[in-house]
Amino acid sequence: MTESQLNAFRSEFDPQTLADSLRADPSPKNKAREFAVLKTSEFLVYTRGEGRVSVLNDRKKQAFVAAFTCREEMDKWPFDRAEPAVMTFTALQNMVEGAAKLDGLVIDPFGRALHLNRGHLADIEQTLRAATPRRELKMRGTRDYPIGLPLAVGELCESHPEVYRVWLLAARGESDTADHKLMVVDFDGKPEELFPHLAKAVRLYLRQGEQLELLKADITLLRIAEQAAKPIYEKK
Repeated sequence: MTESQLNAFRSEFDPQTLADSLRADPSPKNKAREFAVLKTSEFLVYTRGEGRVSVLNDRKKQAFVAAFTCREEMDKWPFDRAEPAVMTFTALQNMVEGAAKLDGLVIDPFGRALHLNRGHLADIEQTLRAATPRRELKMRGTRDYPIGLPLAVGELCESHPEVYRVWLLAARGESDTADHKLMVVDFDGKPEELFPHLAKAVRLYLRQGEQLELLKADITLLRIAEQAAKPIYEKK
């Protein structure tokens, strides 16, 4: 990350704005609105290689991943510094959830600090799910696709390291009379940045008039997909 990139970085999320907003309007609707900003934001971290970021221990010996909203907050770090990098909130959250030794993450630890332990992270997910009800879909595994489709998906995903796994399922909504193709994608980032490329890569492998739905995997979708089929792509 260059000095100019570091100086220009500003996260869309601000801990003070969150505190002020929830103090003025603590309704579930406003919480969901503010949590959505947090969920889709990026942060600065000190990294020592893939999957290794700087961690801050509190007085209770709890370990929190340290994230920063801007260069000024990052420069307050009083310990040994590593390479600065940008990570999404989702990637940081996944890191915490995947490591038993981590207790949460803290944003701007030496400024207007926001500590998010595992309970807080679960509350954020629950609030967002409640605010965005998903239509009921019946999903099952399918092998009704050309042999070249997984290869095309794999070639694309190899150039997108934020993608972890992809499933191709047959899905049907309550009012549907036939199945359609559903691609469940486990990845970090925003759907609008990945899905157009993914749709373009598989379009040639769909029959005329055949529909393809793309969904970003949450915990519920991951469980359904894992039980229904093996992924057609898995990051090595």
